[in-house]
Amino acid sequence: MVNLQLTNQRAVGPREFGQQLLSRLETRWGVDLGKIISNDALSLDAKRRLVAARLLEAVLSELDQDIVAVGGTVDDNENAALIARVTEGGAEVEPNFTLTESNAAIVRGYRGQQIYDYVFTLTKRLENMANSKSAGQMAIEIVSGSLVSVGVSMSALTIQTWRTGTPLLQAVRAGITGIGFKTAITVVIFALAALLLFLLLDNPKKICAVLINDTDEDLVVANWRNGVSGGSNSDLYMAHGEIVNFPEDHENESLSSPLVQLRKRFYFAPNDPDNSVCASIYFADRNIGFRGSEGVMLLSSKESPLIVAHQFAVPYVNDNGTNMRLITGPKPTNLEPLYRDMYNSRRVAVDVSEGGYRLTSAVNDARGGVVALIASISKI
Repeated sequence: MVNLQLTNQRAVGPREFGQQLLSRLETRWGVDLGKIISNDALSLDAKRRLVAARLLEAVLSELDQDIVAVGGTVDDNENAALIARVTEGGAEVEPNFTLTESNAAIVRGYRGQQIYDYVFTLTKRLENMANSKSAGQMAIEIVSGSLVSVGVSMSALTIQTWRTGTPLLQAVRAGITGIGFKTAITVVIFALAALLLFLLLDNPKKICAVLINDTDEDLVVANWRNGVSGGSNSDLYMAHGEIVNFPEDHENESLSSPLVQLRKRFYFAPNDPDNSVCASIYFADRNIGFRGSEGVMLLSSKESPLIVAHQFAVPYVNDNGTNMRLITGPKPTNLEPLYRDMYNSRRVAVDVSEGGYRLTSAVNDARGGVVALIASISKI
């Protein structure tokens, strides 16, 4: 298994790193993404959809040229459907990605600068995947990045093949081929466009978080869209700021299957090397005034009474922090008191075990306005 390798980014700030990424993408694909990003008339969601669409169009065009060059035929309907998938809404959701159980344990243990570096490293991995010219090349980038897949559909096919004794690299390639290389590229570009915009946002007081689900439960945040800007009737509560991107994927490989925030793990036996867990990303940003990005969410199981509260805070003045809590009583209907209680006891890192679960969450630093966070829910 490939070990995780982090690149220390102390000398490069988020915006500088984002500008470097933007320059590479524009040069590689011949597209003017900066014009879209700098257009103040566009909402952040519109910017992300347009950036993803322009990138995808350029990638598909080059792939089609290669197909025609070897005597193949191009499916224009497939291309149109993939581009429509990017441009016609839903681009604010983040697909799940899959890690082996052993690598997930490494990520869960990151603290301080390691957390911050992981976000940069993940961005570079996605860029390399988007530059792939074939399923084999993408498989190499995924495995080299210590991942198993991007997207639940790819995960299911990859792990099914892996369990037959096929080496991981070949299994990942089979997973990509199974859902279609162009579909896999589309999922990668979804995630890459979001990370690019996060890095280039001018606002301070923003957070990029990785959530890991190492349990046998599909986890959902009910009516999450209602709460992205502080609305009610939602298991997501924003005290300040707004959610820009949020996890969402299908619970299995069928695109008709229900949507969840984090899919349950692929678990076969204790210490089985094929055990894999799902993770995803959310972004929160401040909106207006002297406020930061602060909120809480309830991650509820679809299979059991399990409910976990996850809190995060990048305040305008006070220390950054996070908190995790197992909800053992009735599900709260008003999240503001829960948020306030968890905010008051927040820390840079929390690690608690209760009710058969281990809950961890850590921000990279108590100071600073661009914050990275890694949180996990693990079955003990």
